[in-house]
Amino acid sequence: MSIPRTGSVSLTTADQYVDLSGPGQMMFRIDGDDVRIAFDQYSLTSGEYFLLDDGTTYVNDSPNPFRTSIYVRADSGTATLRWLVTG
Repeated sequence: MSIPRTGSVSLTTADQYVDLSGPGQMMFRIDGDDVRIAFDQYSLTSGEYFLLDDGTTYVNDSPNPFRTSIYVRADSGTATLRWLVTG
């Protein structure tokens, strides 16, 4: 049995690279501001990103939802992104 991996990052409007890869399910928690998430850095400013709402928790039940690292940033202020990856 493997131990879940957790992490947290403080975000501003500057792009950041975050490793969320893993074999299991994933949970996000967003606090402070909406968070942009994209598979490449260019997409964070070009409009091809997903917007995760402040104050929400997202659960992805499919195994290995991100096979690679992702780029994140706060939408317009500062935010905290917390995650848990099982497996």
